[in-house]
Amino acid sequence: MILTKKLGKESETLELIEKAKTLGIFRIVELSRECFERQRCRGKTDKGEEVIINLKGVPISDSDVFQADNGYIILLKEKEEKVIEFNINDFTSFVLGYIIGNYHMRVMVNENKVYIPAELGEDYLTQKFKNFNPKITKIKFNPNVDMPVQSVVVDFANT
Repeated sequence: MILTKKLGKESETLELIEKAKTLGIFRIVELSRECFERQRCRGKTDKGEEVIINLKGVPISDSDVFQADNGYIILLKEKEEKVIEFNINDFTSFVLGYIIGNYHMRVMVNENKVYIPAELGEDYLTQKFKNFNPKITKIKFNPNVDMPVQSVVVDFANT
C-alpha cells in the first residue's frame, strides 16, 4: 500500500483512529529515524503488510496519521535506536563537543545529557569516549543541534 494523504497528528485524529480500528483498517508502521529524515522509504505494518512512503514535499514525523491508497489509516511511529549518552557540565561540554564535532556526528541535547547515535559501533564509541563515562541506552533519537551553515556564493568573474 502507498501513503497518499496526511490527515494530521495522532492526538488530532483520535476519533478517526477509533473508527478505523472498529472497521479493521487501522495499521501502525514503525520506521527508523533515517526514514523520517529521507521521507522516502518502505516499511511494514504491525500486520506485516508492505507500505511505501514517498510523499514529495510532505514532511513526516513521529505520530503522523495518513490515509493509504486502499483506504487504510496508517499511524507512523519512530523506532527507538541505540545511542550513547553523556552527562555534561561546563568543561566537559566544550571538550566533548570538540571531539564529537571531529566525528561529524548528529547530536541530540536534552537538559544536561548529550546523545549521539551508536551507528559507528557501540564498542568503538564507548572506548573512544571512555573518559566521559558513556552509557548505552535506547531512545527515539531526534537530533536537535545543527551547525549554523550559511551558503556563500563566490563570483570569480570580476577578480
